[in-house]
Amino acid sequence: MRVLSIAVLFLGISVAFADDEVKLKNGDRLSGSIKSLAGGKLVIETPETGPIKVDWSQVVSVKTDNPVKVKLITGDLIEGKIVPGAEGKLKVESGGTVAPVEVEMTKISHFNQPPVQWHGTLNAAAKATDGNTHVRSFLVAGDGTRETDSDLILIRAIFRYAEQNGLLSERNSYGMGQYNLKITPRFYAYLSEELQGDTFKDLRLRTITSVGVGYEILKEKDYELAAEGGLAYITNDFRVASDESHLGARVSVRGRLALPLGFELKELFTIYPNFKHSQDYQFRNEATLGTALGGGWTALGGVITEFDNKPSPGIKKQDDTYFIGLGFTF
Repeated sequence: MRVLSIAVLFLGISVAFADDEVKLKNGDRLSGSIKSLAGGKLVIETPETGPIKVDWSQVVSVKTDNPVKVKLITGDLIEGKIVPGAEGKLKVESGGTVAPVEVEMTKISHFNQPPVQWHGTLNAAAKATDGNTHVRSFLVAGDGTRETDSDLILIRAIFRYAEQNGLLSERNSYGMGQYNLKITPRFYAYLSEELQGDTFKDLRLRTITSVGVGYEILKEKDYELAAEGGLAYITNDFRVASDESHLGARVSVRGRLALPLGFELKELFTIYPNFKHSQDYQFRNEATLGTALGGGWTALGGVITEFDNKPSPGIKKQDDTYFIGLGFTF
């Protein structure tokens, strides 16, 4: 039985690490299992070193033991075993009576590209007290993204609600939808729509329609920094004050920083200048600090700051909401 177990173990290793081969321009050869090609990086996993990323521009030839899904820059998809072709080319052998297809290596964009999926988070925080005061409050937030090589769709929503001694004390909502069209891997044009409402700020509904450009300044495993800006058309539907609309701008900066002990800090700051009245501007800042609990769950806390330099009469300029809760990543 022990001999059989050892044989099964070695068989599993041999399956996990197929005898694929990558030859580089400097003459080096890498053997293992080819996992993917995306963003100009070929990933090959070897038993000795694990996954290795190689610049696709440095690859001379590729050979695989198992079929690979090959996507071309035209969007065409070919599946089959890969063998070296003429200089600067690869052959994809689909098997059967179908002749091998020879393609230029510079025309290949992906190996084994995963299907496009939505990813996101759901966060919730709640508070309840009984006794001298009776408080019920909760915050629910969520976001989702769907990204491809050419574009990105982002959806975000936050809702806050509170009662004290049976009386409504807070009802605030924020929603956003944004479409990014990638011009380069880091530079993009965007179109966004934001909706805001707050019962206690005389704000029935504010809409912010914006078009502009954005740039990912830094994008690494432990930190990210991006900025975007553009024109915005803003309409305000007030409950008491006179409704108004104006042309302005939208400037946003977002960052992410990995901290020791598994913590992660995220911040999103957005300001809305008013071209009609320069003193009538608003800004919004969301900062969260979280740590993974396992199984997709996260413990997090944060603060949401909303500022209006020219609010309706009797309304304070700034609101800060502090929260602690749980999040789930999907």
